[in-house]
Amino acid sequence: MLSRENCYPLEEMSDFHRDINRAFGWSGPPIKSGQSWLPAAEVTSGSEGWTIRMGLPGIDPKDVSVDLDHNGLTISGERTTPQGKDKKHLSELGYGSFTRSFTLPDTVDTEKVAAKFEHGMLELTLPVTEATKPRRIKIAA
Repeated sequence: MLSRENCYPLEEMSDFHRDINRAFGWSGPPIKSGQSWLPAAEVTSGSEGWTIRMGLPGIDPKDVSVDLDHNGLTISGERTTPQGKDKKHLSELGYGSFTRSFTLPDTVDTEKVAAKFEHGMLELTLPVTEATKPRRIKIAA
């Protein structure tokens, strides 16, 4: 069993990794003043384009905005604190407003970007332009 004494080096390594990530900009987007949380995001790509998924449990889709300006994509919204008289003992959920911004590659066809929201997940589909898709060239005889 790990005791406080023999797990201390692990804590130092964790701090070290956090510092390295921060130094190289790998620690994720900074939280802006007035924000209390950032939703988790996942960005993937394939031959057809890009997909951005963002976990937004407990948020009404009406409280989320997706704005596209040239090659900049901004997702913002707010999760409100539930109103109740119960005493809170533990809360790992973030409440308040959030904003996430992404710079899109020039290959994205911004006219065909689509968004859907289901089961607390926002999914954006960002297809690439036809001109940038790989294609086979027929060889003339």
